[in-house]
Amino acid sequence: MLRRSFLVVVVLVIGVSCGRSQAPAAAIPRTADGKPNLQGVWQVRNAAAYGLEDHVARHGMRAGRSVIESGVIESGTIPYQPEAAKKRLALAANQATADPLEKCYMPGVPRIMYLDYPFQIFQTPSHIAITFEWSQVHRVIYTNGVAGPEGIDFWMGDSRGRWEGDTLVVDVKDQNDKTWLDATGTFHSDKLHVVERYTMTDPNTIQYEATIEDPDVFTKPWKIAMPIYRHTDRDRIFEYQCQAELEEARGDFDRDPRTWYPGPSAPPVEVPASWASMSAPATFPWLTVQKEPASPPPPIRRMPDGKPDLQGYFMPDAGGANYGLGKHEVDFLTPAGRGIIVDPQDGILPVQPWAKAEMQNRKLPERGYDDPTAHCFVAGVPRSMYIPAPLQIVQPPGYLVVLHERMSWRTIPLDGRPHLPDTMRLWQGDSVGKWDGGTLVVETTNLNGKTWLNEVGEIVSHAERVIERFTPIDGNTIRYQATVSDPLVYTRPWTIALALNRQKDELLEVACHEDNQDLQHLKDLRDDARRKRGGS
Repeated sequence: MLRRSFLVVVVLVIGVSCGRSQAPAAAIPRTADGKPNLQGVWQVRNAAAYGLEDHVARHGMRAGRSVIESGVIESGTIPYQPEAAKKRLALAANQATADPLEKCYMPGVPRIMYLDYPFQIFQTPSHIAITFEWSQVHRVIYTNGVAGPEGIDFWMGDSRGRWEGDTLVVDVKDQNDKTWLDATGTFHSDKLHVVERYTMTDPNTIQYEATIEDPDVFTKPWKIAMPIYRHTDRDRIFEYQCQAELEEARGDFDRDPRTWYPGPSAPPVEVPASWASMSAPATFPWLTVQKEPASPPPPIRRMPDGKPDLQGYFMPDAGGANYGLGKHEVDFLTPAGRGIIVDPQDGILPVQPWAKAEMQNRKLPERGYDDPTAHCFVAGVPRSMYIPAPLQIVQPPGYLVVLHERMSWRTIPLDGRPHLPDTMRLWQGDSVGKWDGGTLVVETTNLNGKTWLNEVGEIVSHAERVIERFTPIDGNTIRYQATVSDPLVYTRPWTIALALNRQKDELLEVACHEDNQDLQHLKDLRDDARRKRGGS
């Protein structure tokens, strides 16, 4: 009898131990289609960004243990070919200038996954979008079975995913040879091939693995493995605009005291009572008559809950707005535009006198350097919606996510949350949305006042508030309207409207900062003008 009781206790203990070693499948959150739900804010808790192998601390870099899977590489070191190992040592010796990350270039895959910055995953049946706090980089992992483009390489590669049971397997190809794997000179060639595996081990942990092979650099494939943890203390990520922060710190991008957020000690900006209608702006008619399509367009797509499905790849029909919101003729450097201002009816921005003078000054050639997009900084709202470049909309549960080909993103929560505190100022602001019938209404506040509305210098300040309306007209067209309120710059609110037209392509990658060839010329123009004026 005593022995039988002992056996029962042993069985119970073993059963409890097994239960602790692996979370029951029911404990893992799942999407409506039964897949593990990876959606949330995540971050590693290791020092892999500074070194994948065992490494001691260096200036500004934490010490850490190897994340290389020992069963694949017994020594725990990266299997570089002999000549490649010599090159790596030379690069590591000049890390401060040779590391692409020190220039704020895109990190590539897998390095982006273990930087010391959080990221947010958004999940739909056909796409998994990952937005990163670091420099507003994003990834789109296509899980729809469509093959990627041929003959194009990318800083972030081309990611195609599939589910193997409860594990998301991502095949990453077509990366260029300009990124490193960590901060120790870990270069690779354009033959790099990465296979990632994302496996939820409990509701708040993803086991991340990446198998890395490159026949031109490594002697054999090797694997890294690490847990990634859910942030349970936050429901969003913010912005770390690497290049903007770097240029501001070294004095290469000047502060504009009239438009930039002055800080929490400044008195609040008073909004005229007559502007109260901004909270529910009218829907204005199209500025131009829309042509009837040759064949009937498809109907408006719907989500399972009946809301309009805005997802897809779109190109804004912006009428030259990036070179002037109003109607304008061709200029020496800018094309003509039909204008997209629908209110006021005269199509002219209602600027205050000081702003009108500043806008004229911004048209001078030497002021081109002051346009943040000349530095490849993010465009802000609403400019990011009418820059002549495509965008992709992803609509996971509770969000609308806008990914811009010019490498930036916006996340718009639809859960009724309040705005951030006023002291939190961002390039893309803080957007919250709600459905008004068949229209998604988005309010954006907390902008930092550092952006321009276009290349001719039309102005917004930190007092800017934007109400956007996304209204699907049919299955191929979204009517986009934005009403801007900015009492520091304008005498009244004003509104623009344009169409977002669905395209059949996929979002690619514009490496604006990495390929920027124009900024030095613009800086030379500015510096020459300052010297002639006797300034610095």
